[in-house]
Amino acid sequence: MPDRSPTTPPGLLLATDLSARCDRPLERAKQLADEFSIPLVVLTVHDAPQAPGEVLQWLDGDAGRAQQEHAAREEFAREFAGSPLQATQRFAAGPAAGAIVDSAATLPGAMVIAGASQHDSLGDLLLGSTVEKLARALAQPLLVVRQRVRGPYRRIMVATDFTLASRLALETAASLFPGRRITVFHAHDSDILAPDAPPRAQLLRFVDGCALPPGARALLDPVIGEGEPASQLARHVVDNSIDLVVLGLHEESALMRLLTGSRSEYLLQAVVCDTLLVRPPARPGEDDENEKT
Repeated sequence: MPDRSPTTPPGLLLATDLSARCDRPLERAKQLADEFSIPLVVLTVHDAPQAPGEVLQWLDGDAGRAQQEHAAREEFAREFAGSPLQATQRFAAGPAAGAIVDSAATLPGAMVIAGASQHDSLGDLLLGSTVEKLARALAQPLLVVRQRVRGPYRRIMVATDFTLASRLALETAASLFPGRRITVFHAHDSDILAPDAPPRAQLLRFVDGCALPPGARALLDPVIGEGEPASQLARHVVDNSIDLVVLGLHEESALMRLLTGSRSEYLLQAVVCDTLLVRPPARPGEDDENEKT
């Protein structure tokens, strides 16, 4: 078993219904569980039906739910038969977002994984207003999976707005994925730069101020994008075949505003690769304040 970094999550929580629409996040969860040598919890949420064949089971109430759980257990057993992974299964009922948040609260530090299809509840919850609920409510990282798994993440980009949250994102990415090159990307925005600080100089100072594992600094590629941040970030992802974008989120950060403001759907749909959302630990009293907003 490889040595685990202090930032390696103690486990993974995958939100899935084990149908074909959740194949990509399932395969990524299995790949990461193997790479990190950590346990995987598969959470199946009973929500309103997403396909015509599920309507009768949903109307049957407890009996329909029991039938769904039986089918999910059989599918889980087939999926992990002979697998060396430490995989367990959970069930929850109710709106998907709330069920994921509640289950994640019982697994402190675990990385939460969900898909991003626009045609199912586990994907829809990552678009529009619900992404704000998850980004604010989840204490642990949230991995949004879009792409097929073609091996470990190799081309990684950390988007930064020079906040402590984006510093944590870079430190987390460098620790989670040692030995891999990481692009540190900042889209030039005069509103958040000091007047006397050229953007590249500020980016280099930001990188040099991060607490990185030994040898990680030499693998970082600082890049400045000129223009509107969301479109520049999305363009760089496509032009450079990025596998994973890591974003550090905080209520005061520009990146959080891009995800939860009026352009949230544009950003989440435009960034076509997987996305890891990382939040710094809440300050005393901050969680209570967030619940009021």
